[in-house]
Amino acid sequence: MAHSIFIYNILPSVPQLASNVYNTLQSLPDDETNFFITQLINSNELSGEHIIVQAVNETYYDATKRTFEQRKAQKASIIYFYILNNRLEIWGNKKNVNRLVFTLSTAFQNRMSINAVEISIEDVLNRLHNYKAKVSKVCFEDFLFTEDIVGNFTVDLSSHGDAFSVLNKYQDKISRMTVVFSYNEIAWKICISSKGAIMVYKSRDAFDDDALDILHAILLSEV
Repeated sequence: MAHSIFIYNILPSVPQLASNVYNTLQSLPDDETNFFITQLINSNELSGEHIIVQAVNETYYDATKRTFEQRKAQKASIIYFYILNNRLEIWGNKKNVNRLVFTLSTAFQNRMSINAVEISIEDVLNRLHNYKAKVSKVCFEDFLFTEDIVGNFTVDLSSHGDAFSVLNKYQDKISRMTVVFSYNEIAWKICISSKGAIMVYKSRDAFDDDALDILHAILLSEV
């Protein structure tokens, strides 16, 4: 299953930021439809879940009446987030991520700003050389095939002898690429777009600390 990752910087960066966030979220009034579950790992690190409960209509089959009926149901969405030093990492879809960022900003009464970290394919390519990684599917856009033919195409470079030479030569044309990593005999892959979107095909709790360090080092200039 694919998971989207969004990374932000929290400013101002202050000592024991995770503790401050933890205490603020713990002090929020009880709300059965919008609440947090947090775990403070140390003064600079925490993990949390933002729970959003909504009433939805669902269709079910009544076997006695042999009809389809409507009923109200409670649906919960869980947004997983993590803070390390001044870095906020959120795993979820864009809509829920925006809701979490807004809720955090409101909880701190705008005493802090949450700014998206820009992640570029060019920077990722430069860092990949330091790790055991294989580039597989790559999508190029606005690629000049001949003098008067421009188009988009997708190619699998996993069996190419020198995939990085191709990627470095045409990196300004890459719209999306998939990278497969091998670590401790376990393979995992990520997909990165030219717009900075990141998809990881493994849940965060399936990563050990070393694998997470590798993921962060590839995506971020500083960890």
